[in-house]
Amino acid sequence: MTVTAPRLPDAALAHWDLGQIYQMQRVQTGLMNRSWRVDASSGSYLLKLFRDVTGPELQFQFHVLQTLGGNGVPVVLPVLSRDGRTTIFLEGEEFGVFPWVGGRHRSGLSMSRDACRDLGSVIGRLHRTLHASIPADRAPKVENPPTTEAALQKVDRLLELVAAGRGDKTGFEATAEQTLRLKRGLLVRLGDRRPPDLAPQYTGYTHGDLHPHNVLHGPDDRISAILDWDRLTVSSYAREMARAAVFYFTYGDERGLDCDRIRAFAGGYRSVFDVGEPEIGLATHQLWWDRLTDNWVIEWHYVRHNSACDHLLPGQTGLVKWWTIHYSQVEQSLMGR
Repeated sequence: MTVTAPRLPDAALAHWDLGQIYQMQRVQTGLMNRSWRVDASSGSYLLKLFRDVTGPELQFQFHVLQTLGGNGVPVVLPVLSRDGRTTIFLEGEEFGVFPWVGGRHRSGLSMSRDACRDLGSVIGRLHRTLHASIPADRAPKVENPPTTEAALQKVDRLLELVAAGRGDKTGFEATAEQTLRLKRGLLVRLGDRRPPDLAPQYTGYTHGDLHPHNVLHGPDDRISAILDWDRLTVSSYAREMARAAVFYFTYGDERGLDCDRIRAFAGGYRSVFDVGEPEIGLATHQLWWDRLTDNWVIEWHYVRHNSACDHLLPGQTGLVKWWTIHYSQVEQSLMGR
């Protein structure tokens, strides 16, 4: 056996009948959990050390996956250990094993309209199954949109931080100032377009973090697996659908969103699980306002002194500007029109 990661918990594998172990190698993804690819005589697997979600909460997550898998939603189910358990504890740590699933992460911009529609229908089937089979045991956490006044105050505080940080040679300072002044102008002109304090009507368990890096696609772009369920939560179905569309179909610059592909995606979703146009309209309104009032990249840079996401700011700024101009087009596309 070849071990290519330090302190690899290979002792955990003794609890599963995988055959002869040929190699184990650390998978360099995930901030909280740790994972290793295991190549064995019986196939390839993922060994996962759970730290973000553990114990009863993790077992509930597995119950959800079993239900989804039984209804045709492409998820990856845990491999049972020798004594029939989904996870085992070793020296206080919780481990699980899953089949290794092939595929690739995709940008929606490179997918055909049929593939976009299929993506929407899979997410629709995901929500329909959760709604029908996993009743929410708590109310969704609903936060009212920030007021225009609060958003303007935050922008002004960040402008003060930018002004105090003169001398940045990376170009981020100039981009941050341009972004904040753009948003300030939009908030002054469009402050009356803040979303109403309305709670969504159609809520239930959702994936919680649907975006291209948590979805695997096969050679024909059909979904082979929806991954990483650690953010499973009770929320708005329409909001998760709309948020996934924005992640999948953004150009990442001043071109904004591909509304033709969003239209196909939303049509696929609504053909399977339709929460109605008022709900989708509310989710769209809230997402746009969130993008307009949120400045997390700038806050990370100046408050947390973390520059890891600086490169995302130009694309986020371009999207807010474009979305504001083309608001009705985006809303109609998310309704499948």
